[in-house]
Amino acid sequence: MMIALLGGGAVFCFFMVFYFWMQYRREKKQVHEQFDQFAEIASQDRWSDRLADKLDETQWAKQLEPRLKRASIKIRPSEYGAILFMVGFSLVLFLYYGMGAPLWIGLMIGTTLVPFISKMFLESRRNIYVRRVESQLSEVCRLLSSAARAGLSIPQGLELVVKEMAPPVRDELAIVVRELQLGKDLEKSLQDLYRRVNSRDVRIFINALIIQQRAGGDLGAVLGEMAGTMEERKIISKTIDASISQSKYTAYFLPVISALMVYMMSQMIDDFFDFFTSMMGLVVLTIFVVMQVVGFLLIKKISDIKV
Repeated sequence: MMIALLGGGAVFCFFMVFYFWMQYRREKKQVHEQFDQFAEIASQDRWSDRLADKLDETQWAKQLEPRLKRASIKIRPSEYGAILFMVGFSLVLFLYYGMGAPLWIGLMIGTTLVPFISKMFLESRRNIYVRRVESQLSEVCRLLSSAARAGLSIPQGLELVVKEMAPPVRDELAIVVRELQLGKDLEKSLQDLYRRVNSRDVRIFINALIIQQRAGGDLGAVLGEMAGTMEERKIISKTIDASISQSKYTAYFLPVISALMVYMMSQMIDDFFDFFTSMMGLVVLTIFVVMQVVGFLLIKKISDIKV
């Protein structure tokens, strides 16, 4: 037990040192950039910066970068990859030294669990970002409705929204306004907005603007009714979220409780992990992991009620 506590403390201290090192590295880079701007002296990048730049040019980093942006995570793909590597490495060390698991089990769990957690984390962050955008759409519709009644066009109304609204919807619509100023078509800019924020409410909002631009009509009245409808849906969604919050927390805590049970059994039973070196142990381990994943996904699916 003491070894496990010491191992956990060491892992915690390691993460703290790594976090402050990242903060120091970022602040130092900002100071260098400001110094170079005023003194006009080209600074020489450190080997770690050159390595990070090379990693950011890989295909993996190029695929990860838009996912980080959609998840509203403001770090480079190389930095995110370094964090995942440290988490996986610490998990393997904890399983090997803290719980006495064989090295191959630690490597197997680390290489499968960390990517799964990363995917769920990015998806969760993206859903939070989308919900924040959706919560501001009713106010966007009201502003555009007022702008339309005042005689402004859709691009002019979008410029007004960018000035008045707060992030994140301001940042997304600012991209649309910038593209329109550069001569891009309104429909294409709005379709690109839907690709960035894949949401049903955003799709309805974009379709309303496109249809009104093509066919004409009372845009102010349409957007005013849409704002009221979105407000009602927001109230219903909050009521449903409050009702199913227990199920969501159950889905999140189910793997944690299972991991704690495995840890307690490894401390109570000598050579607990030797059982998993046999064929029967591998079958039991596979069934355990599959049932955990299926249980998590089922609870998430049942609690995912769309309004």
